[in-house]
Amino acid sequence: MMHKKRGQAAIFMVAAIIILLLGALFFYTQKASLEKAELISPETAPVKNFIDACISNVAAQAITTLGLNGGYINFPDEIERNPRSYLQLGPVSSIKNPYWWYEGIESIPSESFIVSQIEEYIASNLDSCINDFSAFNQLEVRQKGNLDVKVTLNENDVTVDVSYPLELTNSLNSTTIMLDSFKETLPIRLKKVYETAKDIYDSEKRSFFLEFKTTDLISMDESIPTTGIETSCSEKIWRVDQVQQKLKRLLNANLPYINIVGSEFDENVYVPNPFGEDTYKDSYYNNHYLWQITDKNYANLKVSFAYEEGWPMQFNARPSNNGIMRSNAKKSQGFLDFFCLHIWHFTYDAVYPVRVTITDNDPKSGPFQFNFAFMVSVDHNQPRRENFASTLFEQPILGNQEEYCNDVVNDISIYTRENSTEQKDIAHVNLTFICGIFSCSMGETDWLSFGAAAGLTKAFPYCVNGILRGSKEGFDNGQIFMQTETPGTYTLYLKPIKEFQDYEIIKHDFDAPSAESRLDVNEKASITIKSVQGNFETFGVIPVEEDFPIKLLNDDQEYEVTIYLSDETSIIGGYKGAWKVSSGQVADAKKIIFHVLEKQGSDDETALFVSGLGSYSQKVPQPELIG
Repeated sequence: MMHKKRGQAAIFMVAAIIILLLGALFFYTQKASLEKAELISPETAPVKNFIDACISNVAAQAITTLGLNGGYINFPDEIERNPRSYLQLGPVSSIKNPYWWYEGIESIPSESFIVSQIEEYIASNLDSCINDFSAFNQLEVRQKGNLDVKVTLNENDVTVDVSYPLELTNSLNSTTIMLDSFKETLPIRLKKVYETAKDIYDSEKRSFFLEFKTTDLISMDESIPTTGIETSCSEKIWRVDQVQQKLKRLLNANLPYINIVGSEFDENVYVPNPFGEDTYKDSYYNNHYLWQITDKNYANLKVSFAYEEGWPMQFNARPSNNGIMRSNAKKSQGFLDFFCLHIWHFTYDAVYPVRVTITDNDPKSGPFQFNFAFMVSVDHNQPRRENFASTLFEQPILGNQEEYCNDVVNDISIYTRENSTEQKDIAHVNLTFICGIFSCSMGETDWLSFGAAAGLTKAFPYCVNGILRGSKEGFDNGQIFMQTETPGTYTLYLKPIKEFQDYEIIKHDFDAPSAESRLDVNEKASITIKSVQGNFETFGVIPVEEDFPIKLLNDDQEYEVTIYLSDETSIIGGYKGAWKVSSGQVADAKKIIFHVLEKQGSDDETALFVSGLGSYSQKVPQPELIG
């Protein structure tokens, strides 16, 4: 019985303690509520709520404008005054997307810059929202200190702290109350969206994803000529502007199918597919247009890519003349006409803007959109994220050439070196500077610092996108893009080469490859040698002409060799295959012997032979370097 009473007493004690704790908590909360009520009195509550609403509205305006303009509210002078530095969505549109990269210049707004833009906007526009407190006739409001705004980008929202010292006097009862600080939290994931935009840009800078997609579109579309052979007597002609327009349409149609791995996209959206179900998941795009930028999860973020046909594009086709591209447009043209074979090999330069739109669909933060743009740059069918320039894109500079070349502005230092494994300095390189329609001879480099380097320092005329070319006997011509509006230093690399005026062809019978013979007097051949590692090409003709020496790079190389042999009426033979040579072989050689297969027959047999030339050529030896 005693134990039972003690148990009951313990229960009562526990209950009493709980009641005391609840009572203490009640009185504490009541006190806090009273203290808060004293701070926010009925007289001041409408004013505070009004100011809070103004801060929230103005901050939302700032963030919305910043999102539409790629991280900018007010544009720096170097962007505002340069129409080439931003993408404007229409002739009268106030929305501008400054390029995060263009012409070798990065203009990515930092997080601190974004914060300062929002703070400045709130500080500049809050007064117009408050409108001198005209809505409160019974209150006299005096500002007692400076307005100070502090913005913080958090993971899931934006916090705005405003210091705004105010003295409020009620005209009815003459009571005076002070307000000095305000805080608003906007449920906008600006930080998350901005970091996603930077992830996309950084990945593009590393992987050239969009540049490679551009070259894929060029190579996969049959109406855009790249490399081809046609056994026809009709010259093939293309217009550069039509090729450019086709590329614009391809970009407009295909770029929206790019999706970021980890972001929000519908893999079951309709996509026409002749080989399976009509969904994105079963289409070509699911294998080639999914972009893994990082390992992060971009949940509730939808990313889209766009290029509109009306947007700018710098475009060039090589080779072309006056906007026309022709088959056999290179050195081979003059000696291929007679056997009705047309060969073409075109490369393209394309510089165009892409706009990326990131939409936050997080249900907790609400919709928010961030647009940013950057240039995609392809040079000779290869990605290029350095300074891009072409004489085709230069704006004409008025005046004559002599006046332009003599009107120098800044000293530029040029160093000349071998583009080889040893990278030796080379002197006595003739330099030519090209800007638009003008070509200026800049002299010859010489040894500097007692032979420690080779180069020159000279004042150059003004040019934003110029081309410096160098030439020297025993080297392939070198070229770099440069800017002269500020002093600078550049290194020009030239590839060492060796010229062969002595080369010949040996024929092998198609049915008996071991049988060898020389060319007959009525037979001619064209030789094309192209480096696999780069864009170096050289040509030769037989009978050998003085102005057609074959040039080989004086280092270890792998070439693709293509030869066509003809008589006075048709193709009768050829060769196509890979050829590896070392720098030592080139240095010791004085002559090149090429081997070709001879195959005569009907037009259909000739066409079949040409189409399988790469396989048939394995029957004969590779080209030989003879010492």
